[in-house]
Amino acid sequence: MRNRFRKLSFLSFIASVTLLGMLILQACGGSPGGNAGGANNQITITVAYQQFGPPPYHDADWWGQVKKQVEASHPNIKINLLPIIADEGGYYTKLDLMMRSNNAPDIVREDSFLVGSDVTAGYLAPLDDYLAQWPEYKQQWFDSMQKITTFNGHNYGIMNGTDVRLIWYNKDIFKKAGLPTDWQPNNWNDILTAARTIKAKVPGVIPMNLYSGVPMDEASTMQGFEMLLYGTKDPLYNYDSKKWVASSQGFKDALDFVKQVYNPSNLLGPTNDIALNTQAANTIQQQLMPAGKLAIDIDGSWVPGTWAATGQKPWPQWQQTLGAAKMPTQFGQDPKYVTLSGGWAYSITSRSQHKNEAFEVLKIANSRDLLADYDVKAAQITPRKDVVDVPAYRDVPMSAFFTQLVSFTQFRPGFPAYPKISVAIDQAMQSVMQGHSSTDAMGSFTQTVTNIAGAEY
Repeated sequence: MRNRFRKLSFLSFIASVTLLGMLILQACGGSPGGNAGGANNQITITVAYQQFGPPPYHDADWWGQVKKQVEASHPNIKINLLPIIADEGGYYTKLDLMMRSNNAPDIVREDSFLVGSDVTAGYLAPLDDYLAQWPEYKQQWFDSMQKITTFNGHNYGIMNGTDVRLIWYNKDIFKKAGLPTDWQPNNWNDILTAARTIKAKVPGVIPMNLYSGVPMDEASTMQGFEMLLYGTKDPLYNYDSKKWVASSQGFKDALDFVKQVYNPSNLLGPTNDIALNTQAANTIQQQLMPAGKLAIDIDGSWVPGTWAATGQKPWPQWQQTLGAAKMPTQFGQDPKYVTLSGGWAYSITSRSQHKNEAFEVLKIANSRDLLADYDVKAAQITPRKDVVDVPAYRDVPMSAFFTQLVSFTQFRPGFPAYPKISVAIDQAMQSVMQGHSSTDAMGSFTQTVTNIAGAEY
C-alpha cells in the first residue's frame, strides 16, 4: 500500500503539472496542437520539422513561404511553425514524444524510412481519402514516391524530396586505363572488370569503393549491399508472403561481390583503415575523389554538395572530371538498372484535431512552384514530375540524370525490424571482408533474422 500511495502521489503531481502547463499555454494563446480558438472560428495548424546546424534552414524557409500563402488565401487558418532543434537521433526522440501527447502537432516532417514504425505506433493518420480527391498527387508524384510512404496498403505521407544512388567514376583515370570515358556498365562483371583493369594499368589509385562493414552503418547497407541485392531476382522482404528473405542465392551473390572487392590478395577497394572507419565517406568524398585517387565510387546523388563552393571540400572541376553511370542489375536483366531512394515526407498526425485543414496546407506546400523552390535550395531530387520543367530545377547540375532514376527506384522495407536487420547485413559484409565464406556469413545472418523476427520471419 505504501508503494502504491507513493505512485499515486507521483501521478497526481504529474497530472497537476500537466494541467498547469495546459493553462499556461491557453493563457499564451493556444496549445502546440493548434486547436480552435479566437474570432471567426480561426484554427491553428502546427507544423513540426527538424532544424539543426548552421543556416540556411531550408524547411523553415519553405514553410515561411507556405505560411504566407495559406494565411492570405485561407483567413480562418493560422500556421504555427515549430522547429525542433536537434540532430537526427534527437529529432526522432523529441518528435515521438510530441506525437504521443494530447497536444501533438498537426503536420510533421517524417523520415520515409520510419513511416512503417510510426504507423505501427499509432502516430500517423492515413491520407488515402484526401489523396483520392487531389488528382495532382496521382498524376504528378512518381509511382515510387507514392509507394515509399505506403504501409499495409495505406498512404501516410507526401514526399517533398528524395535522393538516388549511382556510380561515380573518374574519367581521367578511365582514360589512362584505356577505358571509355562515357562508361555505362551493363552488369556486375563489367564493374569488376573495369576495377581490375585500373588496378593493373593505373598504379597508385584505389580502383573502386563499395561501402561495407559495421562502422559505416546504413551507408554499408543501402549504398553497398542493397544496391547489389536489389539487382538480383531475390528481395530482402517479400511483400506477398509478408516475410523477410533471410537466405537466397541473390543474398549470397551480393556477399560474393563484396568478397571480390575486398579480397586481400587482389584488393580492389580501400584498405581496412579507410573502409572499416566511421569517417570512410568523408575520406572518400573530401580526400580521395578530389585528389584523383579513386576511380569508381558507388554512392549517392548528394555527394556533389561536398564539392560546391559552400561545401566541405570545394572542387570546381568535379563536373569535368567525373562521369555518372547507372548501377546495372546482376546480369543486365530487366529492368537493367537499379537504384534506391530515401528522403523525407510530411504527414498528418493521428491526434490532429484539424486533419481537413492540415491537408489543405499540405496541398499548398506541395504545389509545383513552392516545391520546386524548396527542392532546388535544399539540393533535393524532386518527387514531383512537373518540377523537372521548372527552369531553376532544370539548371541544377545533373538534375535530369538524377530525376530519371526516380522512375525505377526502390526503397528499404519500412518495418520496425529493419534497423536491426540492417546491422546484421553489415555484419555479414564485414564477415566476408575478413575472409569468411559467403555461405557462412549468410548462415549467421539467417540465424540473426530468426532471432529478430521469429522462426517464421
